[in-house]
Amino acid sequence: MAHRNGLHLSPITMLVKQASQFTSDIKISFNGKAASAKSALELMLLGATHGAELTIEAEGSDAGAAITAVSHILETEPESTP
Repeated sequence: MAHRNGLHLSPITMLVKQASQFTSDIKISFNGKAASAKSALELMLLGATHGAELTIEAEGSDAGAAITAVSHILETEPESTP
Protein backbone atom coordinates (compact mmCIF):
# COMPACT_ATOMS: atom_id res chain seq x y z
CA MET A 1 0.00 0.00 0.00
CA ALA A 2 1.70 3.16 -1.23
CA HIS A 3 -0.68 5.69 0.28
CA ARG A 4 1.14 7.26 3.21
CA ASN A 5 -2.06 7.46 5.28
CA GLY A 6 -3.14 3.92 4.49
CA LEU A 7 -6.47 2.93 3.03
CA HIS A 8 -8.52 6.03 3.88
CA LEU A 9 -11.39 7.88 2.22
CA SER A 10 -9.51 9.31 -0.77
CA PRO A 11 -7.97 6.07 -2.11
CA ILE A 12 -11.12 4.15 -1.16
CA THR A 13 -13.21 6.52 -3.26
CA MET A 14 -10.86 6.00 -6.22
CA LEU A 15 -10.91 2.22 -5.69
CA VAL A 16 -14.69 1.93 -5.55
CA LYS A 17 -15.10 4.15 -8.62
CA GLN A 18 -12.56 2.10 -10.60
CA ALA A 19 -13.76 -1.31 -9.38
CA SER A 20 -17.37 -0.47 -10.19
CA GLN A 21 -16.45 -0.22 -13.86
CA PHE A 22 -15.77 -3.97 -13.97
CA THR A 23 -18.25 -6.84 -13.96
CA SER A 24 -15.87 -9.10 -12.04
CA ASP A 25 -16.16 -9.69 -8.32
CA ILE A 26 -13.03 -8.03 -6.86
CA LYS A 27 -11.85 -8.78 -3.31
CA ILE A 28 -9.06 -7.11 -1.35
CA SER A 29 -7.70 -8.97 1.68
CA PHE A 30 -5.62 -7.76 4.61
CA ASN A 31 -4.78 -9.37 7.93
CA GLY A 32 -7.30 -12.20 7.56
CA LYS A 33 -10.18 -9.94 6.47
CA ALA A 34 -11.60 -9.57 2.96
CA ALA A 35 -13.58 -6.72 1.44
CA SER A 36 -15.33 -6.09 -1.83
CA ALA A 37 -13.45 -3.46 -3.83
CA LYS A 38 -16.87 -2.07 -4.71
CA SER A 39 -17.82 -1.33 -1.07
CA ALA A 40 -16.36 1.74 0.62
CA LEU A 41 -17.53 0.58 4.05
CA GLU A 42 -15.96 -2.88 3.71
CA LEU A 43 -12.68 -1.35 2.50
CA MET A 44 -12.58 1.09 5.40
CA LEU A 45 -13.13 -1.74 7.88
CA LEU A 46 -10.01 -3.53 6.59
CA GLY A 47 -7.89 -1.01 8.50
CA ALA A 48 -4.98 -1.27 6.06
CA THR A 49 -2.11 1.08 6.87
CA HIS A 50 0.78 2.45 4.81
CA GLY A 51 3.06 -0.37 3.72
CA ALA A 52 0.42 -3.05 4.29
CA GLU A 53 0.57 -6.09 2.03
CA LEU A 54 -2.81 -6.50 0.40
CA THR A 55 -4.05 -9.42 -1.67
CA ILE A 56 -6.25 -8.67 -4.67
CA GLU A 57 -8.40 -11.39 -6.22
CA ALA A 58 -10.99 -11.15 -8.96
CA GLU A 59 -13.37 -13.56 -10.65
CA GLY A 60 -15.16 -12.83 -13.88
CA SER A 61 -14.68 -12.09 -17.54
CA ASP A 62 -12.59 -8.95 -16.97
CA ALA A 63 -10.71 -10.16 -13.87
CA GLY A 64 -7.23 -9.54 -15.26
CA ALA A 65 -7.97 -5.93 -16.20
CA ALA A 66 -9.72 -5.39 -12.86
CA ILE A 67 -6.71 -6.59 -10.87
CA THR A 68 -4.38 -4.40 -12.92
CA ALA A 69 -6.53 -1.29 -12.42
CA VAL A 70 -7.04 -1.81 -8.68
CA SER A 71 -3.36 -2.63 -8.15
CA HIS A 72 -2.34 0.57 -9.88
CA ILE A 73 -4.45 2.67 -7.50
CA LEU A 74 -3.04 0.91 -4.44
CA GLU A 75 0.58 1.08 -5.59
CA THR A 76 0.60 4.72 -6.71
CA GLU A 77 0.98 7.48 -4.13
CA PRO A 78 -1.11 10.44 -5.29
CA GLU A 79 0.69 13.73 -5.82
CA SER A 80 0.47 16.15 -2.92
CA THR A 81 -1.44 19.34 -3.38
CA PRO A 82 0.10 22.53 -2.00
